[in-house]
Amino acid sequence: MNRYVLPAVLTCLAVIAVSLVKAEPDDGASCPAKVCSACESCAADGPQAPSYVTRLGLAGYSPVSYLDERRAEPGSPRFSADHADVTYFFTSEKQRESFRADPHRYLPAYGGYCAFGCTIDSKFVPDPTQFKIVNGRTHLFLKNDKVDALKLWNQGDQAQLMRKADAYWNQAGH
Repeated sequence: MNRYVLPAVLTCLAVIAVSLVKAEPDDGASCPAKVCSACESCAADGPQAPSYVTRLGLAGYSPVSYLDERRAEPGSPRFSADHADVTYFFTSEKQRESFRADPHRYLPAYGGYCAFGCTIDSKFVPDPTQFKIVNGRTHLFLKNDKVDALKLWNQGDQAQLMRKADAYWNQAGH
């Protein structure tokens, strides 16, 4: 490898990381609906990361694409928005504006954890390409070599699974 390639790559990554770090906490001013980390609604979603920590929501996939396009699409750091101390990426300025206008519409169920995992009282990190829209909300699912949680969800009693996942999520203080 060329001796200049690695330093160049590391420099690019550092620039990207620094550009994503929020210097100040979100005071709700950027959200037209006033539903950011400073409001009661979002504060109830759980503890927030310190303002100097950037949390990337949905592994960089666009929350708007799931609901409006019915597909999992990686977003771009070029089109990003913060909500409740989480940074989300979008595929376009139009998507970013849709999210800013109504973030709660686009936020995934169960805080973005695997919906099936919530039915067994567990928080599993999902595969962002495995999703299902249920009652107008994006539900994400774990998928690896051993578990296909979306398949398990689809084979089960949907109403019962929803009740179990909702009960766990609400009981866990979310």
